Amino acid sequence: MSYPQPPSAGAATCDLCHDRRPAPGAAVLIVRPPLGPKRQVRLCAPCGEDRPGRRRRELIDEDFSWQMMARQAHDLADAYTAGRWLPYEDEHRWALGLARTYWTRPALEAALRDPNPYLRAGRLVRVVEPLPRILGVVGPGDRALRPVQALLDTLAIRSARS
Repeated sequence: MSYPQPPSAGAATCDLCHDRRPAPGAAVLIVRPPLGPKRQVRLCAPCGEDRPGRRRRELIDEDFSWQMMARQAHDLADAYTAGRWLPYEDEHRWALGLARTYWTRPALEAALRDPNPYLRAGRLVRVVEPLPRILGVVGPGDRALRPVQALLDTLAIRSARS
């Protein structure tokens, strides 16, 4: 038995970020969940323009990883500038190294293998973890990476001053 799909034309929020209303005239995309039937979704303008799979007619796993990464990067940058998060010194040095590195999948995978316990205990590594997977879909200068680049640049500036 097939169940009718709810209409997505009147969606109240973006199906990826759940924060903003879908863009007027946004294309209908397909989601193929691991279980259950595929369904149609609509995205807000920023998600539609910045997601790694923006050239495809369906959402891919990297789109969901990107959304989580972007949200965490924004939250961490806000907490840092407001003084609610103080990264470990090792996180500052790691951010400086990453900000100066040409981002490739192997380079980020190597950086994430750092066994430093202070780095592993910090919040920054969780923001950077999805990057190698996302770099499998987009290039190193892609706009999907801007939230993390901005966070690392902010931390690197402070590291360079110290």
